[in-house]
Amino acid sequence: MKNNIEHNGQGILDRFSNPGKIQLIYSKHLHSGLPYQRPVRQAHVNRLIRKWDPKYLTPIEVSYRDGKYNIVNGQHRLAAMRRMNGGEDLVARCLVYTGMTYEQEAAMYYLLDKTSGHLKLANAIKALLESGTDPEIIDIRQRIEREGFTWALDKPTGVAYEIKPVRAVIGAYQKLGGPGFSRMLGLMAGTWHGTQTSLKSDMISGMTLFLKTHENELTDHEFIRRLSETDPAEIAQLTHVDRPAVRYARLIRKKYNEQGAKMLPDRFKK
Repeated sequence: MKNNIEHNGQGILDRFSNPGKIQLIYSKHLHSGLPYQRPVRQAHVNRLIRKWDPKYLTPIEVSYRDGKYNIVNGQHRLAAMRRMNGGEDLVARCLVYTGMTYEQEAAMYYLLDKTSGHLKLANAIKALLESGTDPEIIDIRQRIEREGFTWALDKPTGVAYEIKPVRAVIGAYQKLGGPGFSRMLGLMAGTWHGTQTSLKSDMISGMTLFLKTHENELTDHEFIRRLSETDPAEIAQLTHVDRPAVRYARLIRKKYNEQGAKMLPDRFKK
C-alpha cells in the first residue's frame, strides 16, 4: 500500500507541471487548516522558535485556488514567524502554484510533509484520502462507514463506533481482503456495538487472526450469539501470553467455545 500511495500521489504531481512563482504575501491572506492537513501543534511551533535557523525561511508553498492562497507546506513555519513578530501579521515569501485542484494540493501536502519526516501515519492516511489517489484506502474508509463506524484519523472523541487504530485497520484489510474486512467489522458491530474497548488495535488484530483462521468454520449469527455476553475488557485482561494478536485470537476462540457444543480447534501459530 505504501508504494501505491507514493506512486499515485506522485502521479498527480507529475501531471501538474506548473513550477510555481515566488510572491511576497501578507500573512493574513494565507489560509491553512484544510481537511488534508494535520493541525498546527504548538509544541512544534515552540521547537521551531527555540531552534530557529535561516533555512526555515525557505518559501512557504501555497496554492492559489478559488480566490484564496492555501498553505500546502509551511503552516508551522508561518505560525512561528507570527509568534516571533509579536503575534502580528507579516509579509511572507511564498512559492505560489496556480491551477491546482484540491486533490492535487492534498497529494502535494502528503509528499512534501512525508519528505520532512513530520507526517504521522494517521495524518498521512487522511491526506491521501483527501487526495483521492489510493483506491485501497478509499475502499477501507467506505467499508468502515458502511458498517456504521467512523475512522477517526484526526481528533478522536472516544464515542461509540469510532475507530482510532490505523496500522491494525490497514493490516486487517490486507490480511482479510475487502469482503473479509467488512465481515469482521459487521461481527464486531453486532457483538459489541461499537464500544471503545472492542476497537483497540490489539482487539482488531486479534479479530483479524481469529477470522482468518476460522472464517469457514463459523456463522456470523453464532459468533454474535456466543460472544455478545463477553465484555471486550475481559478479553484484554486475560491476555498475558503470546504475541498480542495471538493472545486476543485465543481468548476470542475460548469465549466462543464456552457458549456452544461445536468447538473450534486452536490453529493459531505462535
